[in-house]
Formats: sequence, C-alpha cells, structure tokens
Amino acid sequence: MKLIFKKDKESQISVFQLLDGQEQEFSYVDMIKALIKSKQMETPEISEGFSDAEAKSINSMVTFINKEISLTDATESKP
Repeated sequence: MKLIFKKDKESQISVFQLLDGQEQEFSYVDMIKALIKSKQMETPEISEGFSDAEAKSINSMVTFINKEISLTDATESKP
C-alpha cells in the first residue's frame, strides 16, 4: 500500500491511497486491510508544497507504522 499526499494552493492537504495501481480516496478500513495483506507500507508519494519538516514527519509516520507491523508480526509468529 502506498499513500499519496497532496497540498493545493490553499494549503489544504488531501490523502489518497494507491491500491492495485489505482489512486483512490483514503480509507482507514482499506489501509488496514492492505496492511494485513502486505505487512508493509510503501514509501509515500509527497507532492510539491510540503515543507521539509512536513515531508520528514510523513516519512517518519510510515517508518513507525512499518516498524510496528514487523514487531507485531514477529510477536504473533512466536509459539
């Protein structure tokens, strides 16, 4: 799963998800389903208009999610 972050001229942020090659409206339910299936979130796409701090924060969030998924997966696979 890949998230796409866009910022318009009025600085309004929109989040989309890339599922099966199609850009779709973001849905937490779809995100959870995709994470259960893939066990990893891809590096997000961040459009122009985001500050370096904002981009760093978004990337940090994805890194944190991936870390938590791998920890949960490792815990569940222990007998």
